[in-house]
Amino acid sequence: MAEPTKAIFLSYAREDADAARRIADALRSQGLEVWFDENELRGGDAWDAKIRRQIADCTLFVPIISRHTQERGKGYFRLEWKLAVEQTHLMAEGMAFLAPVVVDDTPESGSVVPPEFMRVQWTRLPGALPTPQFVDQLKRLLSPTAKSVPAPAHRESAAPVAPAPRRGIPAAGWVVAGVILLVAGGLYWQRAMRAEPAAVPPAVPAPVTKAAAPAVNDKSIAVLPFTNMSEEKDSSFFTDGIHEDILTNLALVRQLRVVSRTSVMQYRNTTKSIKQIAAELGVNYVLEGSVRRAGNKVRVTGQLIHAATDEHVWAKAYDRDLTDVFAIQAELSQQIAQALQAALSPQETELLERRPTQSLAAYDAYVKARQLRSRINIAEALPLLQTAVTLDPQFAQAWAELGSLHAQMYFADIDRSPARLEQAKAAINRAVELAPDAPETIEKLGDYYYYGYRDYDRAAEQYRRLAVLRPNDPVVQGSMGLIHRRQGLWRESVAELARAVELDPRNLGYTRTLKQLYAGLHRYDEAMAAQQKIVELYPELLDEIGLMMLLHFSATGSLREATEWVGHLHPTPEQAPKVHAWRMALARLSGDLDTAVRLNREQRYFDGYGEPHWSQDATAALILVQHGDTAEGRARAAEAEVGGRAELAQKPSASAWSAMATVYIAQGRYAEAVRCAQSAKDLAPESADAVVGPQYSLGYAQALAWNGDKAGALKELARLLRTPYGENVHEARANPLWRPLRGDPAFEALLADPANNAPLL
Repeated sequence: MAEPTKAIFLSYAREDADAARRIADALRSQGLEVWFDENELRGGDAWDAKIRRQIADCTLFVPIISRHTQERGKGYFRLEWKLAVEQTHLMAEGMAFLAPVVVDDTPESGSVVPPEFMRVQWTRLPGALPTPQFVDQLKRLLSPTAKSVPAPAHRESAAPVAPAPRRGIPAAGWVVAGVILLVAGGLYWQRAMRAEPAAVPPAVPAPVTKAAAPAVNDKSIAVLPFTNMSEEKDSSFFTDGIHEDILTNLALVRQLRVVSRTSVMQYRNTTKSIKQIAAELGVNYVLEGSVRRAGNKVRVTGQLIHAATDEHVWAKAYDRDLTDVFAIQAELSQQIAQALQAALSPQETELLERRPTQSLAAYDAYVKARQLRSRINIAEALPLLQTAVTLDPQFAQAWAELGSLHAQMYFADIDRSPARLEQAKAAINRAVELAPDAPETIEKLGDYYYYGYRDYDRAAEQYRRLAVLRPNDPVVQGSMGLIHRRQGLWRESVAELARAVELDPRNLGYTRTLKQLYAGLHRYDEAMAAQQKIVELYPELLDEIGLMMLLHFSATGSLREATEWVGHLHPTPEQAPKVHAWRMALARLSGDLDTAVRLNREQRYFDGYGEPHWSQDATAALILVQHGDTAEGRARAAEAEVGGRAELAQKPSASAWSAMATVYIAQGRYAEAVRCAQSAKDLAPESADAVVGPQYSLGYAQALAWNGDKAGALKELARLLRTPYGENVHEARANPLWRPLRGDPAFEALLADPANNAPLL
């Protein structure tokens, strides 16, 4: 046998070519030799001889396993696998050679692979996104003394055993008593969260395991917000822009773990010690800095601190012309990488040294717009980006940001016109024309597909490209997690969102989404642990404490803890409307319709969560009718119908159609309720969105029940109780939309079946 070279052979089915290419690109970017044949027209003696020679000569054989290899009983890759197994017969026992990689949720049990593949440890790379740990593992296996990693004695089971129910997004029209689950459903991403003091410390339901501190990596760093030392305090956006650009630069260094801007910004003007900050963020190093801008000069200072010893590793000041600001950012990033002994590849160095624009005025407008957008102030950000691209038509980053912003305006229902999408397309196309391989272009092109068209496949393709350049960027992991969640790829989504939370531990958006995902999968212990982490980080946020109580209800069916919590609140005048809404919602959940009706008459609307008044009226109308106040309830439903028709005429949406179904149920117009629920399903089918789709299927099943089709409703309910983001047994008992089925033996049996409370993954 020929002496093996230090090369890795990738074996894959043709359907997994893109996945193999991503892995090959990542390994090659780290200086590893990869034999990855991209010739789709396989065949011929010469070609076959080359493949056989490479398998004989390589050091590591990496078979890519997926549902495609499972489905294909015949293929050239299977010959490659057999040839690789034959090579192991010539090797010493335990010598590293086979390194199977799974790129989706294909289980090891029952997998169609050679038995030899089962004797070594498999690596899971959801979405074929290589991690630094994966690359390091292959580097170790390439060592002459490397041994194969044996497979674990106890392989994965199909699903966890521990039982628990779930908290998902409620069906529109009920909205879990009409108010609070808008928060749990994720509306916070659209608006800045305002802190408000909780009246009393919460009695958090037990048992919940306290969230562990982030694991510390020896090449981990937090860059604290830079201090603005300029006399013109309005230039703080410039200081924040430099800080953000340095963080973006460091995310390009593969060997570093960099805490994101979202997590570090909360330490601006903090009195906490460096050691305490580092412990909270799970890092070894902290960088502090300042920026002073005066005329055409700028001074940037930075000091790198080793947190455990409080030792200053180095401190440096850069006094330059303002036009050298990009060079300062590059030098500072390289100094940090050098100090942390993180090797820079030629590609990383080239990316760090880019100069995005020649116009400082354009850069000023761009960073200011970027700051405003991060604060959900889209209206002010848009003209600034347009100014930036006008001042410098070659400014690719600004064009990319502009295209993404237009697409987000379309996604968020700010402007659903075709003209808005055309503006997004024109801007993003210009960015691609100017800098097709720039990380910013790739990221915003992914945003464009996601926000503009919900084209998850094409969006994911861009984020995977970005992952090769910025593998430790939480934006990459979070974006992939969101996409895979919508696609129903639950294992991948859990892994990616958990990684995003690890990289960005104080980012409420990622932690909330991971919490919702755990709840949607009936994994309540993990959901409550994630929610407890939020409560610990932000104990002043009243809603977060309440959501912990709701998770406990979804897991156990008990409202005692939530009722006691609300009963002990003594809100300020500013808090009173929100606390009133919570009390009314809990009364509805507990079936106390007397209290629910009284509270609704005292406070008809609560605007804190953005739910339209007519939709709130729809829920109230249903409660009034069931309470026996039929005339008042029908009158309220008639008012809601006017508002709902107006909204549907302006911008039809699945949520509006679903709420209209509740309006018609309250009026006794059940056939029309079915029609509206069907329209909601058609606009947001489960096949297109695995997160919200099941909720509209749920609304349709409830409408069927009211319309007399109990068999159809029960069949759907049985399915949705075992569908992620579907129904929960405790919510079903409380939800008035299931009233036609209450007492039905089949309905009661479904809710009493322990299997319908078990985890779904």
